[in-house]
Amino acid sequence: MRKTHIVVLTIVAVAVVFAVGAVSAYGDLASDTMAPTTTTNAVASYWDDAVITLTAADDEGVAYIYHELDNGIARLTKVEGSPASVEAPLSFTGQHKNPGVGTHTLKYWAQDINGNVEAQQTLTFEVVSDTVKPTTSAWAVAARRGRVATLKYRVNDPEPTKGTAAVSIKIKNRAGKVVKTMSAGAKSVNAQLTKNFRCRLAKGTYRYYVYATDASGNAQSKIGSARLTVK
Repeated sequence: MRKTHIVVLTIVAVAVVFAVGAVSAYGDLASDTMAPTTTTNAVASYWDDAVITLTAADDEGVAYIYHELDNGIARLTKVEGSPASVEAPLSFTGQHKNPGVGTHTLKYWAQDINGNVEAQQTLTFEVVSDTVKPTTSAWAVAARRGRVATLKYRVNDPEPTKGTAAVSIKIKNRAGKVVKTMSAGAKSVNAQLTKNFRCRLAKGTYRYYVYATDASGNAQSKIGSARLTVK
């Protein structure tokens, strides 16, 4: 057999192998009828804003993830691979969109690289915001100079509340001059609280004032105060 015949046969054999591979790959492509599956990390309630991660998975690969907020315009995000994730909700420019205070509905679904589209899923979530200012209360106490004094107070913060407030206390003399300022740090709201300090004030009558800013940044609307008697 001539060499030219051998070369021709070799080329034909290689072409057949590639053709068989292409047919096999096409067969796998045509057999993919499974749509991707999308999951979320959503919770029922969010403070001030909501960021929800949509994660789609598919054996062949994910092409697009869609979402729709409150029956608005559906947003499409092109993705690659599997799993693939998108943070929702997004604006038309692709930036995060704060859904605002209230109850919201988010629809979401995905499409794989072979065109299989997942059935829409729906979740409901709420965004709440604390705009109510706390108030403080205080009770009269007595202390001995040179010993530990205990101031008694309370931060009242109605719902919705994040549960804590940053507290500071000022002690003023009878002339209204601040003679001592103390930070109590972050404290639980709606509970009886105390602040201890070594009393080095001169004997006499003072008044202490309790200031509080809740975890949402709202400063007190009413400053509680009470008498401090140093003996």
